[in-house]
Amino acid sequence: MRSWIPANALPLTLILLNLTTAGCTGPVAGTPVAPTEAVAHGVAKASPTSTQAMANGEAKEKQPADSGEATPAAPNQVVIDNFTYSPVSLTVSAGTKVTFVNHDDVPHTVTSPSKPRILDSPTLDTDDKFTFEFKTPGTYDYFCAVHPKMTGKIIVK
Repeated sequence: MRSWIPANALPLTLILLNLTTAGCTGPVAGTPVAPTEAVAHGVAKASPTSTQAMANGEAKEKQPADSGEATPAAPNQVVIDNFTYSPVSLTVSAGTKVTFVNHDDVPHTVTSPSKPRILDSPTLDTDDKFTFEFKTPGTYDYFCAVHPKMTGKIIVK
């Protein structure tokens, strides 16, 4: 019985399959990639120093990513995110202005636990800021009036 597939079809098919899938697999992990290849394969090109460090078994520095982790605070800043003040405790010099920034999806406050309320921010919606100048040395505890289990402190020296 004669086959309907020509005798040279198998090698030709393998060559075509190889050509069509060659650009889909991307570079082999750990292989340096030229900039044009990096763009074509959709991967970032590693710098020679980071490639060399990885080859020497050194840990690559972790880059910030949008992974849901709390945003790091700038100097003299407290970030509110994931129902947490970060840093929980901040030490500053007298006369320093501290800015509280709400990066959470829900409203929060910065409120002193005792009266008179030295810290008494309005309700801060997402990305709202509250700045307070700490003029007198001491420890300033605060909490969120909406979520009282959220606490923090500013230590002024």
